[in-house]
Amino acid sequence: MSNSPDKEIMGIEKLSELDADIVYYNGLQCFVKFNIEGYEISYGYNINAKNKFYLQRIKPYPMPAGVFDDVNDVINVIKIDIDLFKNAVKSGKLEKFINISTEILNVVRNFEDLFLYYNVSPEIFNELNQIIGILKEKILTGARESKRVYTENEPKTI
Repeated sequence: MSNSPDKEIMGIEKLSELDADIVYYNGLQCFVKFNIEGYEISYGYNINAKNKFYLQRIKPYPMPAGVFDDVNDVINVIKIDIDLFKNAVKSGKLEKFINISTEILNVVRNFEDLFLYYNVSPEIFNELNQIIGILKEKILTGARESKRVYTENEPKTI
């Protein structure tokens, strides 16, 4: 592997020392930022090793948004997401939503630390699974009992 400034910046040599399989190429990345009434909504996308567009929302909280064949699909997903956030701002509850989403993401990280650093008992796994089931059911109940306010696109998971 030749030594180049780009590879140094990306940490390629250090990753090689860890026995990583590395596909390095001079790729394209794009970061997109919107300001919706004081809330920053931002995205990053790049072309991956399979020549597909990988999109993720970065702010107000990180969320993978998918892998796409065409940049127009990326743009369409961003457009819909921005429409959804504009609508959420109108609700007056966006701050609460962002706080809960951030806490859920923190719990995911806590769970990862628990699993990777400790030999966790099956009882703990079972209990956590039950709690997740309760949370999922509460989300579905919320969807059933609440007025739908955005109809231009269908929800992806509920």
